[in-house]
Amino acid sequence: MFYKHVVVFDNNQEVLYLYMNNTYEFSNDLEIKNSSDNIYQRIINYINTSGVKFDGNKIYLVVDKRVVASLTLKNSNNNEKKYDFISYLKDNVLEDIEILDVDDYPSIKLVDLNRSSGIIERMKLEDYVFGIVGGEMPGVFNIEAMKAQAVIARTYAMRQIKKRKELKDYNETQIFRDHHYLKLLWADKYDSYKEKVKLAIDSTKGQVLKYDGELIDAYYHLTNNGKTENSKNVLKLSYPYLISVSSVWDLSSPNYLNKRRVSNEYLSKLLNMKIDSSTKVEILSRTEGSRVKYIKFNDKVFDGFILGSKLGLPSNDYSVEVHDDDTLFTVRGFGHGLGLSKYGANGMAKQGYNYKQILEHYFPNTYIDRETS
Repeated sequence: MFYKHVVVFDNNQEVLYLYMNNTYEFSNDLEIKNSSDNIYQRIINYINTSGVKFDGNKIYLVVDKRVVASLTLKNSNNNEKKYDFISYLKDNVLEDIEILDVDDYPSIKLVDLNRSSGIIERMKLEDYVFGIVGGEMPGVFNIEAMKAQAVIARTYAMRQIKKRKELKDYNETQIFRDHHYLKLLWADKYDSYKEKVKLAIDSTKGQVLKYDGELIDAYYHLTNNGKTENSKNVLKLSYPYLISVSSVWDLSSPNYLNKRRVSNEYLSKLLNMKIDSSTKVEILSRTEGSRVKYIKFNDKVFDGFILGSKLGLPSNDYSVEVHDDDTLFTVRGFGHGLGLSKYGANGMAKQGYNYKQILEHYFPNTYIDRETS
């Protein structure tokens, strides 16, 4: 009966579209609300068995790409959703409803999001962008920084779509948070933060970042050591828009400086050599972004990026002090250092830079375009 669904965030409320095959005759069901097998009960069963997360009050029933009926829900005393009424929609009402064709994919309207729960949720692209900006940017951040993040999130999603790659709600690239999670995260600030994020997205609707006519690899990180990194040092590929630039705003980030102590016993096993207070450590070379490229322990040379990764250091800009029992790694920055710095973007925004200037700084040689297909 119902073969697909999509939950969209429209006019500050969630709306559930239920797509029905055109062989089901449900007109008689509209007046039979007490039956155990009617349109009402089938909707309840579908919501309960398909893992639909829906907090709204409006449901649209779609047949052959037309919204044929609407359903409004109301809360009973025990806070359960109950059906209030159902009615066929008139043609003039249809003009006010955006018809989403779930078979029109990939598109600039709809994306499939692979949730960690195993569910594939189809949603509006701009709702996906909302979940990324809300998940990645602290609600207290300046709206211009959020706008920059919105453009990056949209660019990433469109590039994935064009390459027929999956979008996931959590990976090493982007973190998606839905409204249920954000309500818990933002608590009593939910309404104000939601409006701020929505304004950032609406202000940049359809905008993406391009280089030479193509969508860029839109990398970003939490904070850095005062400089972003050159892509050739991290990805082993040179991108003309992922080059090292100054990011002095990060020096005041709460995540700028971290210290990690590693036992000498563990470090000895990792490096396959004895590490103690007599061990001599020398940083042989650093990258353009001041990350450790090569480091020497006594007479052994190691790749600074590989060592940092194996130790789980938050950044590859570090200094080393060997003590009797452990070794202290003082780390500057948090993340790979490529592309936009979130704290750097917020610092720029607080100094009066707009989102276009922020993106131009962190992604030189790129330009903003509006994606239409």
